[in-house]
Amino acid sequence: MPSNLSKTLRTAPVQERSTKRLQAFLDAAAALFGELGYEGTTMTAVAERSGSSIGALYNYFPDKVALAMALITQYGAEMEADWRSLIDQARLLSPEEFADWFMERIRAFAEDRPAYLSLVAAPVKFRRDPKVRRSLRLVVAEAFRARNPNIAEEQAMLYANVVFQMVKGMTAMLVESGPKEKPAILAEFKKVLTLYLGSIFDAA
Repeated sequence: MPSNLSKTLRTAPVQERSTKRLQAFLDAAAALFGELGYEGTTMTAVAERSGSSIGALYNYFPDKVALAMALITQYGAEMEADWRSLIDQARLLSPEEFADWFMERIRAFAEDRPAYLSLVAAPVKFRRDPKVRRSLRLVVAEAFRARNPNIAEEQAMLYANVVFQMVKGMTAMLVESGPKEKPAILAEFKKVLTLYLGSIFDAA
């Protein structure tokens, strides 16, 4: 369980059995968010899908927002771990290869976790942990500096923030599009990111 996840819990698990029950709740919630969307998912349905009681679920999460936040926190930790390999590869990647690697990782992540796009589209403003947000951007900033050591740390973070705004825009479009439209959207954002990375990698 990611260390940041404990911040979203009413009660943190201390035994293996409790940890498994917590993960069962998260897995059930992820499945339902992916199938029914955020608004269509209820705490009762999550408890039923996990094979546990509603009281046990409320023992960990006070409401659906907290449950969704726990998943978002978990996804952030998984993204960071996945993207770490980009730092080692960055030195050898062209702007086009970097953009392709990065965007394809996001596409695969969203496909493997259907709840991800559902939560992005949720009509709720989730207050993400600033440390989690920063850690994701820091991974990308470090990859930029690995590719071009001349980039200062502060400038690399600025570049990373701009890239994440691109990702945010792409994600919003993916949420609103059908299966046939998604490949074209991804391809267009790859072009945009490739052009932007070209200027970053060549920066003095």
